[in-house]
Amino acid sequence: MSNIFVYVTYIRTSPEKLWQALTEPEFQRQYFLGAQMLSDWKQGSAWKMVYTDGRVTDSGEVLEIDPPKRIVLK
Repeated sequence: MSNIFVYVTYIRTSPEKLWQALTEPEFQRQYFLGAQMLSDWKQGSAWKMVYTDGRVTDSGEVLEIDPPKRIVLK
């Protein structure tokens, strides 16, 4: 049996600014300790979080995407 974790975070900003922070490298580095998430941000695409030294800290698949309202990553 596998565990499923759902994280919900409330952030006081506009949907457009939050979308930029999640999908644009210059914003990602500010919020993810220098790492950036690489993807073409389409449903079914791969994504990975990479530090400047090349370490991949997380990776998965874009399950759902509805800019700037919803993004579901696996």
